[in-house]
Amino acid sequence: MEPVQRPRPLRRAAPASAKRALLRMDLRRGDPDRIAEAVRRLLAESGLEPEERVQVLGGALVVEALRPYWTGDRTAEEAHQALRVETPELADAVEALAPLLLGRAAVREEAGAAIAAIEALLRAG
Repeated sequence: MEPVQRPRPLRRAAPASAKRALLRMDLRRGDPDRIAEAVRRLLAESGLEPEERVQVLGGALVVEALRPYWTGDRTAEEAHQALRVETPELADAVEALAPLLLGRAAVREEAGAAIAAIEALLRAG
């Protein structure tokens, strides 16, 4: 007589990395909450500081808001004006974020230049 085989208990799958979860997600049918959660998990796994995560998301918002309007030979200003005509509230958000994003980019560039100058001084000395 064969021993009775009991069904194995279902094991929970190990949590997939955020990158794999995002790649597996059906983005065309995914709901905004699930997509947002996948993006949050991806940013959490990125190793970026919280401030850098906000900067990445702010930059993505600006690019995504302007993308439909920044076509052909339109300038950024023309794309922004077209966005303003269509969606004034989103144009306001872009205007509010732009100085913050540009300011942080300038600070990063200045810090990089300062470090390079210090390294050059140390090599020369």
